[in-house]
Amino acid sequence: HARAVDVSGDWAITANTEQGPISGTLTLKVDGEKLTGTLVVDVGSLPIEGTVKDGEVSFSLSYPTDSGDIPVTMTGKVDGDTIKGTYDAGPQGAGDWSGSRVKK
Repeated sequence: HARAVDVSGDWAITANTEQGPISGTLTLKVDGEKLTGTLVVDVGSLPIEGTVKDGEVSFSLSYPTDSGDIPVTMTGKVDGDTIKGTYDAGPQGAGDWSGSRVKK
């Protein structure tokens, strides 16, 4: 039985978008298989909600733009102190993102 992967904590992440890279801090809180937290980026602190299982995370958020909020779905996999995955922002396109755990 593999030991549980701890995804909770702070992650410094960068998403590659058509408008260029967006960097931020992803804070994850885990309660069983429920995932909550925040993604802090230049436009503010965005609440996230989703699920986690065996080190794989899936969550959604609303990203504010001048023309309204965009729903974004992000999925990723934690491997030790790194995290990487893909996102889908609907009409705004999709891409990949990655990051590393912020040591306390």
